[in-house]
Amino acid sequence: MLKQNKSKVFTFLTSLMRRGISLAFLFLLIEFFDELNYGAEGAALPAIRGDLGLSYAQIGLLLGLPSIINTLIEPVLMLLGDTRWRKQIMLGGGLAIAASLLGMALAQSFPILLLAMIISYPASGAYVTLAQATLMDLNPGREAQSMARWTVAGSLGNLIGPLLLAGGFALGWGWRWAYVALAALCLALVLLTWPRKLPVHPHASSQEVEKPASLRSLLRGLKDAARNPRLLRWMLLLQFSDLMLDVLTGYLALYFTDVSGLSKAQASLLLSVLMLAGLVSNIALVPLLERVPGRTVVRISAAVVIPLYTAWLLAPWAWAKIGLIILIKLVTLGWYEVLQGESYAAAPGRSGTVMAIHSIVGVFGGGIAWLVGWVAAQAGLPVAMWLLLLGPICLVLFVPRHRLA
Repeated sequence: MLKQNKSKVFTFLTSLMRRGISLAFLFLLIEFFDELNYGAEGAALPAIRGDLGLSYAQIGLLLGLPSIINTLIEPVLMLLGDTRWRKQIMLGGGLAIAASLLGMALAQSFPILLLAMIISYPASGAYVTLAQATLMDLNPGREAQSMARWTVAGSLGNLIGPLLLAGGFALGWGWRWAYVALAALCLALVLLTWPRKLPVHPHASSQEVEKPASLRSLLRGLKDAARNPRLLRWMLLLQFSDLMLDVLTGYLALYFTDVSGLSKAQASLLLSVLMLAGLVSNIALVPLLERVPGRTVVRISAAVVIPLYTAWLLAPWAWAKIGLIILIKLVTLGWYEVLQGESYAAAPGRSGTVMAIHSIVGVFGGGIAWLVGWVAAQAGLPVAMWLLLLGPICLVLFVPRHRLA
């Protein structure tokens, strides 16, 4: 009887949450979770390195190898995302994320940790990226604005993740508890996604929806997208922009603990401050894109970041580096949102195919993330961080000024 009552209460709560959460808001919650996970991972990296005795070269593999392997798996998942199997792929991805998080929490050696990271990448693509793709399909013509709102949700997660880790470190909990909690949160989101009806492809005909796409048609669509110069340009620029976004964030905690002498808790708090600065920028971006062309925003922002980041690399004092990195986060405005939005706009209605191309091109970004770790092992982390300056330089040089470009 007690089990039946518990089951009824659980069913009622799930139904209540499902009715009270719109599909768009559910997608934003998924992005919030994804960046909460990412923010916690960056803050936990120094502690993970200490517990497992990782070298810089191994850290480079953790940050780069999963992305490279992912290019063999995720494109297939993204292509299938343009079929009626999108929901099933998303649910499977969510369950795989939860399993990989538990694997990280239990890892006692580098190979197990690396395996869990490798699983997490295509799983995130299946669940989080297809959620983003569906949101973009639902808002044609306003991809940049939708991406801006998506990023605001992610910035909230990025802000809270390091704060949670800093609190855990202060209480002596370590880092493993955070991955267990994240796994539980992921399972809750999968339960909310399970009963929802997702749009298969907003631009597909009823015949296309009813009849599964053939492998030949999917590959033909991928080939056409790969020959689209506009799409390829935005995809490559997106990889270069990531040098000052995710790649920089991935190494910051290590930089401030190893180079600037901050403690693990202080580095976690600093990451939270940086995420707060990023959140402020993302909130400001939403109305800004209604008034200023996104390409103009990116070009001006990148031009400002170049001297700021150079000064950050050269500054000898920790307090100066802290102030400069906060300022850099404030002015790194709209890069991901605008470039990703332009990618979707370059192939309207084929969001899954766009993300398949993104996954293939992602081998370049994963290679650079690994290269930073390799250079750090050979010449030191301060030297390796100069590589990231390629990001804003490429944006200034190659983001076209005009819409017709």
